[in-house]
Amino acid sequence: MRVRELMQGPLKTISTDATVAEAVQGLIAGGVSALPVLDRFGRAVGVLSHREVLAAESRCQTPAERERLFERTLVLEVMAPWPAVAHPDTPITEAAAMMLAHKVQRLFVEDQGALVGVLSQTDIVSAVAAARI
Repeated sequence: MRVRELMQGPLKTISTDATVAEAVQGLIAGGVSALPVLDRFGRAVGVLSHREVLAAESRCQTPAERERLFERTLVLEVMAPWPAVAHPDTPITEAAAMMLAHKVQRLFVEDQGALVGVLSQTDIVSAVAAARI
């Protein structure tokens, strides 16, 4: 089985110049736990997940700092670096090994430099539970 058979798409994305509040709204509206972050040229440069938002919020000492985080802080300032990616033809076993090696819950999927989907640990577990793998 290949990544293309389990990956989810199309992807919701966020730009580097969006605010953290806009990113949180994007996470909620998309029903996703992470968003690829694109620069002004449409290139993937990072990822913003609930983990980065919570880490940034934990550093806020006052309500004013918290408000500044959400309303004035750009995604670029809190995002994680662009993670490892998979190709649609990558075997699922290799993708799972990559997730373990990089300690990530998802792999974004690129084909010829374009983002085409995402594969999560949940996608793999669901396929195993349904006896598809």
